[in-house]
Amino acid sequence: MSVTLNYPGGVSQPVSIRLTDTAVTQIGDAAVNDTLTVSAFAIANDAAAAKTVALYWYDGSSQFLIWKKSIAQNDTAMVADLPIRLRKGNEIRVKGDADVWVTLIHSFNFAASPTQAPGQQTAFR
Repeated sequence: MSVTLNYPGGVSQPVSIRLTDTAVTQIGDAAVNDTLTVSAFAIANDAAAAKTVALYWYDGSSQFLIWKKSIAQNDTAMVADLPIRLRKGNEIRVKGDADVWVTLIHSFNFAASPTQAPGQQTAFR
């Protein structure tokens, strides 16, 4: 007989930064034990004009554009349907403009085993 269990997670402390220029900036990186998923993010434009903001996922060697949008003056964009599991060496990076706030909301994943393959379920006997 075997039993398969799902390990629930919980919401972690958000990570938030205010951009000061148009440089690509790291905002979030992986926990040392691969237990974080970016579950949602919010981008707030506190400026006097619309700003274009882009989020990138960095896998340790290449940077990939995952989201880009113009955010109107005094507006906020929220995305909660684009979960990204952060593995060792991964980062979330952002490019925008001054007076844009970017907040990442992470979920903490409880792992059954540190050697468990991605997407694999663990059976206990």
